[in-house]
Amino acid sequence: MGKTLKFLAIVLIWAMLLPGLTAFAAQEEESGGEKLKLSSGVGENSILDDTVLTSKVESFLKEWEIDPEQISVGYCYTATGDSWYYNGEEWFYPASMYKVPLMMLVAEKEYNGELSQDTEISGEKLSRVEELILTYSNNDWAHVIRTYLGGDDVWREEAKKFAQLKEEDYDPDYLDYCYFSNMYMTQVMETLYFESERFPNVINCLLAAEPGEYYRSTMEDKYEIAQKYGSFQDSRGVWFNHCSAIIYTPNPCIVTVMTTNVTKYETIISKLGDILVDYTLQLDGQLESHQQQLEEAAAEEQRLREEAAAEAQRQREEQQRLEEEQQRQLEEQQAAEAKAQRRKEIISAVLKAGGALAVLAAIVLTVRAILISKWKKARREKERRLAQRTRRREGSAEYRRRDYVPNSESPDRSLPGESLREMPEEEKERAARQSGRKSDKGNGPRDRGGRYTPRH
Repeated sequence: MGKTLKFLAIVLIWAMLLPGLTAFAAQEEESGGEKLKLSSGVGENSILDDTVLTSKVESFLKEWEIDPEQISVGYCYTATGDSWYYNGEEWFYPASMYKVPLMMLVAEKEYNGELSQDTEISGEKLSRVEELILTYSNNDWAHVIRTYLGGDDVWREEAKKFAQLKEEDYDPDYLDYCYFSNMYMTQVMETLYFESERFPNVINCLLAAEPGEYYRSTMEDKYEIAQKYGSFQDSRGVWFNHCSAIIYTPNPCIVTVMTTNVTKYETIISKLGDILVDYTLQLDGQLESHQQQLEEAAAEEQRLREEAAAEAQRQREEQQRLEEEQQRQLEEQQAAEAKAQRRKEIISAVLKAGGALAVLAAIVLTVRAILISKWKKARREKERRLAQRTRRREGSAEYRRRDYVPNSESPDRSLPGESLREMPEEEKERAARQSGRKSDKGNGPRDRGGRYTPRH
């Protein structure tokens, strides 16, 4: 019974510990993930291999039992301009490394014609001041130049232009306490290398600095090295030891190593420099094929861009054709509608005109009918009157013939009746009218003047 209870207790304890162990394992995995995130800066088409570089540095740190948080590494392969960083965004007190961007500001004034190598600053020629500060790391003269440039806030703000960091990437300690990140310092050295004519005499002074030490301790007999170290212990007892250099391999590389409380720091820095120089020489063997790949990739990208542009152009043309077709159809539809409208207006006008003409014709026909009717009526009336007059004349002539007695003294004069019978019809009618008027005039009553008035 006692053994059973003990077994159950052990099971219960393991059950309670299991979630904690699982969380711890997950935390360890996340910690490993964070280590991978310490490296940065490698682009998609970079010749640099992030995995290889990270593996080399972490293997070295593990071998020398160095905490990754105590060290930062920056590297630039100048043949392609590609950069890589390990813990590169951490900020360290740079110690004397700050003298590089400080003197670059002064050298830039010489490049712009404001100063010359013989210009005296506080009684010393510029060429000598550069040598004292960059080659021998003289702090007193560095303080003079800081004042000459307007103070620490002024020169540090202006020196931001030597790096490509965004404004939000700067730690407040950069301006307040002159803290540098590895990324900032490596980019300053890149600017110095790629634009060396802009900073006369700076690299020459660095080429003579610290013979036999730092990177020169293992590579001085192989390559020229323009280096600047920094070493400082603050009030808390924290040691900062760094060195940044341009190492003139066949295709030069830039190496920056920054450490905090790392023992044997000079050895550590030089050995990391050896690792990165060996990696540089390996890259030299890959450079030609990499450039060919880049050219092929660029050609492929150009082809894709051209195809995309051609497709876009085709789509624009098709869209334009469709728009023109739609516009044409719209115009045809509008023309057809306008034509139909005109036809409708014409038909309406014709119908109105036809209606008006029909009304006019009806009016004309009506007026004509009225006029014809009146004319016929007048004609009938006239014919009736003529017939009546004719009858009166004929009756009057018949009366005269009955009363007429021939004159014996005039045997040759014909009788009126005979004369009329011998005349043509028209003459007869005219003679009848004349005889009728005379008889009418003779038969009418006389007025006071002795004239006859017609009968009605």
